[in-house]
Amino acid sequence: MMNIHRFTLLLILALLVTACGGTTTEEAVATTEVDVVESTSTTLSPTTTTSITSTTLASEPASVSFVGADGVESTIVDTSRIVSLNGDLTEIAFKLGFAGSVVAVDVTTTYPAEAADLPVVGFGQQLAPEPVLAFGPTLVLADTQVGPPEVLQQIRDAGIPVVVFEYQTTLDGIETKISQVAEVLGVPEAGRELAERVNSEIAEAQALAAKAETQPNAAFVYVRGPELVLLFGAGMPTSSMIEGANAVDVAAATGIFGAALVTPEALVAAAPDIFVLPAAGFEALGGADAFLAIPGVAETPAGQTRAFLTYDEAYFFNFGPRAGQALLEFVKDLHPELAGR
Repeated sequence: MMNIHRFTLLLILALLVTACGGTTTEEAVATTEVDVVESTSTTLSPTTTTSITSTTLASEPASVSFVGADGVESTIVDTSRIVSLNGDLTEIAFKLGFAGSVVAVDVTTTYPAEAADLPVVGFGQQLAPEPVLAFGPTLVLADTQVGPPEVLQQIRDAGIPVVVFEYQTTLDGIETKISQVAEVLGVPEAGRELAERVNSEIAEAQALAAKAETQPNAAFVYVRGPELVLLFGAGMPTSSMIEGANAVDVAAATGIFGAALVTPEALVAAAPDIFVLPAAGFEALGGADAFLAIPGVAETPAGQTRAFLTYDEAYFFNFGPRAGQALLEFVKDLHPELAGR
């Protein structure tokens, strides 16, 4: 069965590609000579484990062996040329000090600014091997949304380690993601420090949210112009953000899992007090008046009061190093009485 998150993002592929800047793969130097190591393709236990081993020869670098979420073990000895196929993984790599090593990204990378200017290899969920290989990577970072699997295998067959991390949809999963990326990059201590900082910021935001006087009903609607309007429910990062901010995810409460096409009936049944939307999509749609024109929106409490909150997508639900900061901002926006605390 198709992963619900993959289904959602496949719908917005064309729009994402046209909205993203950066150098195209045609501008890459395909003849870059790099030293690569082979990645084994043996399927192991689905439980992700990591181990670090050092070679006995001083002339050889330390190596990291990692069993990814796809059950494939990779051995990494060179992190000098990284292709990142997820925006959250890019943010983590940059925060861990590998900004100079990331040579290309997919369209989901929009932050930080210097990463957004990197060459783009396409959309990670509809990947082709040639654009990735054109940059001579020594390591490819992906998550379980990236595919198709046969393309990842083609990259591995070229001798490039492809590490696949679990797609995390909960605030608790951010620590795991950061720690695992740090293990693969050979900087576990830096990963622990970053994870502790992010956890502390999340805890601070949740502690403030617990002081709220009310628990509003919120719904996250994904818009990319009038042709694409989706209601996100349980199992999505947005649901964890809503609940973490001491609000009720009304889409999840009405039984929606993953992403569902918006219908007037679904909106009226959800009856949100507040709509949360991606800023770029909201603007592309035409703003508040255009959103209110969508059947069912004006009949909700949020529509009647024009209660709309918009955020950058990568900031709000990428679940990377800025997750705690985004949650704190969201808490204060949801609960105005807490804004000055």
